Amino acid sequence: MRLKHVVLILALVGFMFTGAVLIADKPVESKKPNLCEVVVRPTKMEGHFEIEILLTNDKPIAAISFPFLITAGEKKMAYDSISFEGSRAEFCAAKIPNPDTANQKFNLGILASMTPPLKYIEPGTGTIAKLYFTGDKGTSLEDIKIDTTFFPPSNHLMGVLPDAKTNIYPDFKFTIAEDE
Repeated sequence: MRLKHVVLILALVGFMFTGAVLIADKPVESKKPNLCEVVVRPTKMEGHFEIEILLTNDKPIAAISFPFLITAGEKKMAYDSISFEGSRAEFCAAKIPNPDTANQKFNLGILASMTPPLKYIEPGTGTIAKLYFTGDKGTSLEDIKIDTTFFPPSNHLMGVLPDAKTNIYPDFKFTIAEDE
């Protein structure tokens, strides 16, 4: 009789855990698509490039994980710096750039608020950050390719809503701008 109870309780706990995981990872359905757009443009210095990260979101966002693969074919791209000045994330409590030049990856983590009063990245469209990279000698704007990637253990292109249980997975768009 005790074995039946133990098996029944374990099955119930497993069912509840599986349901909780599925509910917590459910993407938000929206009428307006969420979009992460990355625009690369040259700077006034040859071989130096600005990579602007723009975000369109229809819900408030408490945290962001933006992992990118930033390559220029056979040439390497080296991370120089990041700027949040005038961006939608300028006020955020934690802004953590994580460059991995050896693997041509870059991960940006942002926590909007860590203590009361809680503040979030409100719905809207605009710049989140501007990254600055230097390409190997001879790197042209047309050589540069940017895409989303994965940083273990769990960083995907995503935003976390204030309930800390719901994620949004924005569409991704890469654009080359010719202006300086």
